Amino acid sequence: MRRTLVIMACLGTAVAVAGCGDGTGGGSASGPIGPVPGAHPPTSAEPAAKTADPPTAFDAGAAVGLPAEALRANVAGNVVSTFVTLRERTGYVITPTAMNAVDVLTGKQKWSVPIKGVPGDPNNQSGPFVNPTGPRPPAVTDKLAVAAVPVVMPEKGTTPAYLALSVVAADAEKGTKAWQADLKVSDDQYADAGNAVTEVVAVTDKAVIARYSRQDEEHVTVALDPASGKTLWQRKDYDAGSLHGDILVGTDYNVAENSSMTQATALGLVTGQQKWVGARESSQLTMVPADPALVVVNRTDYGSGHPFLLFLDPATGAEKAKVEGEGGFGSRAYGECFYDQQSVLVCNEEGVLTAYDAKTAAKLWTLPDEAANRVAPDVTAAWHGALYGKTPGGQPIVLDAKTGKDRSTEDVGAAPVVVSRYAGITADKNGTPQAYPVKN
Repeated sequence: MRRTLVIMACLGTAVAVAGCGDGTGGGSASGPIGPVPGAHPPTSAEPAAKTADPPTAFDAGAAVGLPAEALRANVAGNVVSTFVTLRERTGYVITPTAMNAVDVLTGKQKWSVPIKGVPGDPNNQSGPFVNPTGPRPPAVTDKLAVAAVPVVMPEKGTTPAYLALSVVAADAEKGTKAWQADLKVSDDQYADAGNAVTEVVAVTDKAVIARYSRQDEEHVTVALDPASGKTLWQRKDYDAGSLHGDILVGTDYNVAENSSMTQATALGLVTGQQKWVGARESSQLTMVPADPALVVVNRTDYGSGHPFLLFLDPATGAEKAKVEGEGGFGSRAYGECFYDQQSVLVCNEEGVLTAYDAKTAAKLWTLPDEAANRVAPDVTAAWHGALYGKTPGGQPIVLDAKTGKDRSTEDVGAAPVVVSRYAGITADKNGTPQAYPVKN
């Protein structure tokens, strides 16, 4: 039986790749996000803000509370799911009923765009339990902010209700709703979207790519016209994962020789026509967001069960490099990988942290390093040449992504999961979403 496929979202300011208010700031699933506890009072003009690219320290004493829907944390306060994209000083948050934009330095909501329809998974971002599924953060460009959620389309006369993937697009700055597209993903009127992943994988001037994935049941990818939201093509049994120019690569569940296998299949961005097939005879695959120069695949071999990290040529699917892991299970059996949006891909496999050149797959460095008496930190984010995380003792730290050397070790202030030149976002010790302004 196939396991749940969850593609790691690519966070930060790049796209490879919503709100709810009860008046208390945490929000609910019924409307726009309300006032946020700890937020700075709104002002008529944006306050002056310190910036750094990349930041090496954050002001822990000036944290700004964000909507509860921005992320999910476990009982230890560690972030396990993120629903916010940070672009400059604006956080774009997706909820079951709306997409919202918040100024993370003041906590002030900039705009809210409602999603028409009955939420297919209304409680995904609330309650005491951590759910690894749900909507992925919005994809944001200079022009558009686009997000996807499941909705239930009600019965109409003798036509039964059904589940749909709802994709909503808005002007990224003004919040003016551009369009909403509702695509049927299940004919089962009693289908449950509680274990679904919805994601806008990429936004370009040619197409918007979105996907719906629900365990062993449905896997649907759709390409939409960015101006109108009209469907360009749709493919079942396929999860889009990464974009490489006009080539889209994803996990293909429709393998003729064995229905239990998966493979990497490349499609034309605008046409949906198949270009090549690679990473054959896999039991599970996840496309890792990385530099467009390479397709990076987190793969489990069907025969041996061993996990691998593959680097493929996006034009042909030919294997450029391969790294075998020690063990693991699930859709990311090899481990978690972080792309710094510039030149470095860092992967954590069984406690071993390894950095690769994102364009060539050349190995750059590895931690731990016993000879130098250095251990591997717990990585939380990578951005513009910096690697963010925590030491084994729980202290925030910043490494140089290209060299692996310590870059900032004192008064770092926070270990963010999302970063821009204005702020870093993570959860406080109580699991509450906070934005920490840049200090250095």
